[in-house]
Amino acid sequence: MTNAFYTLSIMAIILFAIAYKNQKHIKSVREGAKMFINVFPLLLLAFLIVGYLEVLIPEEALSGWLGKGSGYRGLFIGPLIGALVQGGPFAFFPLFDSVFRNTVTTGTAVAMITAWGMINVGHLPYEFAFLGYRFVLLKYSIYLFIPTLAGILANVLFGA
Repeated sequence: MTNAFYTLSIMAIILFAIAYKNQKHIKSVREGAKMFINVFPLLLLAFLIVGYLEVLIPEEALSGWLGKGSGYRGLFIGPLIGALVQGGPFAFFPLFDSVFRNTVTTGTAVAMITAWGMINVGHLPYEFAFLGYRFVLLKYSIYLFIPTLAGILANVLFGA
C-alpha cells in the first residue's frame, strides 16, 4: 500500500501543478470531490463485504483449493471465481487483496484477475441482447482458455 500511496501522491502533485498552471485546479478538485461522493458508498459496501468474506471463508479451504497444494486445480478454479466476482476495481481488488493474496499461487492470481477482466458473467445478458448469441459464443469460446493459459505462463515465468 505504501508504494501505491507514494505513486498516487506524486501523480496528484504533478497533475495539480499542470491544472494550476492552466487555472483549472479548482474545477479539478470539484470534479474529484463529486467522484468521491459518488464512489464512497460503493467503497464502503465493498470493504464491508471483504471483511465478512475474510472472516467467514476459512483460509485453509482457500489454500487447499487455490494454493500451492492444489496443483493445477487452482488454475481452473481461480478463473471461475474471477469470472463470477462482480463489480469494478473498487470491489474486486480489495476483495482479492484481503481474501486471496496470501492463499493463491502467482499463476492462480494471474488467472483470476485475467478472468475477472475478460469474462465477467454479469455482462452476459447485455452481450446477448446487444451483440447476439453468435458473437458471445465466439468471444467466450476464446476467452475461456486465456486466463488459465496466462496462469500457466505466470507459473512458468515467475514460479508458483
